[in-house]
Amino acid sequence: MYYVQSVRETTTLASDIAQGDLDTNPLSPGNEVAAGLKSLQASLRHLTWQTQQIAKGDYKQRVSFMGDFSEALNNMVQQLDERRTALEQAVEVSERKSQALQRGIAVFEDITAQMSQLIIVLNKDSKEELLRNHPVEEVLLNPSTEPQLYEWLGAQLADDRCGLKTTSDMELTFEGGFQAFSVEQHPYIWGDNEAVVFIFTDVTASRRELSDLEEIAKYDPLTGVYSRHYGMLTFNQWLENHVEFSLCFIDMDNLKYVNDKFGHNEGDAYILMVAEQLRAFSDDSVLCRLGGDEFMLLARDWAASAAEERLERLRDKLVAKNDEPDSLYNHSMSYGVVGVTKASKLPASELLSMADEKMYFYKRAHKAQRTV
Repeated sequence: MYYVQSVRETTTLASDIAQGDLDTNPLSPGNEVAAGLKSLQASLRHLTWQTQQIAKGDYKQRVSFMGDFSEALNNMVQQLDERRTALEQAVEVSERKSQALQRGIAVFEDITAQMSQLIIVLNKDSKEELLRNHPVEEVLLNPSTEPQLYEWLGAQLADDRCGLKTTSDMELTFEGGFQAFSVEQHPYIWGDNEAVVFIFTDVTASRRELSDLEEIAKYDPLTGVYSRHYGMLTFNQWLENHVEFSLCFIDMDNLKYVNDKFGHNEGDAYILMVAEQLRAFSDDSVLCRLGGDEFMLLARDWAASAAEERLERLRDKLVAKNDEPDSLYNHSMSYGVVGVTKASKLPASELLSMADEKMYFYKRAHKAQRTV
């Protein structure tokens, strides 16, 4: 009877283990028949516990049970351990990089906050604004120009050269004024994204000074008519654009005598008087003082013969002043006119020499008449 009971209990234990119930205990004390099965039950329970530990991340567990199964399981556990270690290292590296990036961005923001220039960092792809070191309204002379600023930035990001290190000029306009910037553009890596740094330096003051200097250089300081520089610039532009005009070279007579006899103040008064007459006479043309007693008149839409007639009338008007009671010296001028056609190929210097030669011919002829 004892043996039969032991076999029945052993059968029950085997059935329970086969169904996955490792906690069953149908054996009576002293059942030696089920000794091997009890050992298997204990080993399976321990294996279950080890598997649970492995699932919790304890990759130090090693199985010494069931031969090939143990070897395969141990290899799997070792691989999991190695992957976890590699992952932890990668996470650690990523965290260090992230911390370094945050510190770098903080330093970048701190440095740019101390700079007087406006600095804007934009994501190259999404166009998202990543940084602006100053409120725009503190930088712009007129806050209404902010849309112009961002429109210009959008155009830069859309340009194929965006991301290259460049420097360009940008001007914002508003009623009654403008604001000019020199803009440096630098590529930058912001986290995992490509970005572009725009550094705006306000150059409005220097641009205004340059404009003022250009305006000053445009006019002759004594007479207020155009300067030689501006006159020659216009002369060459008209030639390049094939404009038809008359080139008039005008030389005041007797200026050296006036300077020597009555002083340079009187000489300047003589120059101013002739310049004023020429300006009134040629309000639809470009009049410039070449220097000293010489003037150049660029008369658009005047035929050469018509220009000569007008200049002769003006000379007669000057000569008439000689009959006035308070006249101290003879007023007069000489001139030479060259007609410039659209097909002209001659350079400005040669055309001016031709007009100068005609002027001297005119001067010698009238000097001979006065002598007779």
